[in-house]
Amino acid sequence: MGFNKVFSLLLVFVVLGATAGIVGAAPVEKVRVIITIDKDFNENSVFALGGNVVARGKVFPIVIAELPPRAIERLKNAKGVVRVEYDAEAHILKGKPPGTGKPKPSQPAQTIPWGIERIKAPDAWSITDGSSGVIEVAILDTGIDYDHPDLAANLAWGVSVLRGKVSTNPKDYKDQNGHGTHVAGTVAALNNDIGVVGVASAVEIYAVRVLDASGRGSYSDIILGIEQALLGPDGVLDSDGDGIIVGDLDDDAAEVISMSLGGSSDVQAFHDAIIEAYNYGVVIVAASGNDGASSPSYPAAYPEVIAVGATDSDDQVPWWSNRGVEVSAPGVDILSTYPNDSYETLQGTSMATPHVSGVVALIQAAHYNKYGSVLPVGTFDDMGTNTVRGILHSTADDHGSPGWDADYGYGIVRADLAVQAAIS
Repeated sequence: MGFNKVFSLLLVFVVLGATAGIVGAAPVEKVRVIITIDKDFNENSVFALGGNVVARGKVFPIVIAELPPRAIERLKNAKGVVRVEYDAEAHILKGKPPGTGKPKPSQPAQTIPWGIERIKAPDAWSITDGSSGVIEVAILDTGIDYDHPDLAANLAWGVSVLRGKVSTNPKDYKDQNGHGTHVAGTVAALNNDIGVVGVASAVEIYAVRVLDASGRGSYSDIILGIEQALLGPDGVLDSDGDGIIVGDLDDDAAEVISMSLGGSSDVQAFHDAIIEAYNYGVVIVAASGNDGASSPSYPAAYPEVIAVGATDSDDQVPWWSNRGVEVSAPGVDILSTYPNDSYETLQGTSMATPHVSGVVALIQAAHYNKYGSVLPVGTFDDMGTNTVRGILHSTADDHGSPGWDADYGYGIVRADLAVQAAIS
């Protein structure tokens, strides 16, 4: 999550339809819910209760619907309903939307941001820069400046799922906030002669817009975003029917999902989506949060997710970076791409997260290029080199107490050592 002198990103989850507390405000007639279903569910049960269906899961067994509050309890008893949960809203409390109508700036000469140097990414590029023909990183965020000269060549696909509507129209996934474009640059800004360079400068990225121009989104939209990352541009989960979607040339599911977002609410349907993506072999990376809390926010708090904390140029953990993380990465004064073909310096666990997502892309690209397959995700306790998480843990620069500690996790990630381990 971005927390910086330009803007502080804090995702606060509130039940949609809750009382606004404004005198004279019109009463909310319907609330949005996430319905987990089984094969016996019939959407007519929603319509019969005066509701409407907003979206249906293609991979996940969910229906997103709006109903009168009084109908919720009755819906829980409908045939085929496993669970009904109130949707939640996420929003940025403060932000700096990019300027509109301004002339596009001339491009500065390329520099390597200090965070890219710190994790020794340039030392890995002689082995791989992320190019593989199969590895894609899905960035679930505010969208992307899709024609940015430092990003456009690596943008393989864009999609928006705002308010339950799936759209691949570029105007719908255009970044009008700045956060998503900044994250994308740290993952995959081109290694050219302008601006900056990303951790994996040749990896393909999917821009999956789950937050609007003000930074607001919902759990249901994030779930649909995860689903789109699994389906990929062709919209088919397993086109060749071999049961393998990650690291498969015949399928275009993302191998990495990067989420620089989070909140305090634990919604089971959200966790179920995370679990399913993890079981397919997708490596999921998320920001731990900027609250100075003793534990990560969600989804980073889920055991299937790699929770990332932030460090500064002195390898210190800022007070605001949530503890209890799995690994750490540079997250203070990070220069990266920004809308209107520009560049901006931001800070936060949002900025640390794409460093780790980029390293994961390098690991998988290196392994795939040598062995023709990707590594399994692994678990929080792994220390070997036969899983992605094990490689991240065993090759990180250990800071704080020896081994894992709450401040740094297993340490600050090292791209060079991780890539070497992936091909050894």
